[in-house]
Amino acid sequence: MLNVELYSITGHYRDQNEDAAGVFYNQTDQQLLVMCDGMGGHLAGEVASQYVLEALQERFERENLIEAHQAESWLKTALQEVNRELYMLAQDNEAYAGMGTTCVCALVFEHHIVVANIGDSRAYLINSRECDQVTMDHTFVNQLVMLGQITEEEAFQHPKRHIITKVMGTDKHVKPDIYTRRTNFYQYLLLNTDGLTDYVTKAEMHELLMQQEGLKATGDALLARAEENEAKDNVSFILAEIAGDPV
Repeated sequence: MLNVELYSITGHYRDQNEDAAGVFYNQTDQQLLVMCDGMGGHLAGEVASQYVLEALQERFERENLIEAHQAESWLKTALQEVNRELYMLAQDNEAYAGMGTTCVCALVFEHHIVVANIGDSRAYLINSRECDQVTMDHTFVNQLVMLGQITEEEAFQHPKRHIITKVMGTDKHVKPDIYTRRTNFYQYLLLNTDGLTDYVTKAEMHELLMQQEGLKATGDALLARAEENEAKDNVSFILAEIAGDPV
């Protein structure tokens, strides 16, 4: 079981917080970490992110032990079912038309994690050598990076970096990306919305995580840097301490 700190602030430039995050436990005390970033009209983004968070919580908390070989299937099925429910909710309520949300979540095991993502919220594994991005953004700009047309550094400042190519709730069917990663040689797991990584570079993030002592002090420093850099979005992240061997 990982020690975790959860941060989610509206920030100085937004009227409401459309992010939603949680750390949940099933019947056998397994952990599920969930991070969502809503989008849509007035209040609709907040509705979408909160709906997905609570729907995943409800499904997970009634589960018994999820074996390692079941994890990928469980996450894929849960996200696809919740996506269909969210899509139908939007179809049936005019006020929610076009709403959607990103989602990145991690199911924790003793020596590895299984991560699922839809959208541009991210998961990182971090040690003294690197900030390793586990997930791949579903964005227009990331497609340009993958094609070699721009660099990651150029993507950080690109004017179209907020164009998302896949989210939950806007289509009846969605396929999450699933990743299984060993955690033996990492110190931290980080799940975050783009309100953090749009304003704190990977290099800054890595430096801060390695400078601090203690999980809360580390999380506080990361949040403070986002605010110092005048983040104009909601800023949310879950920082978890992994009992791996520092590299």
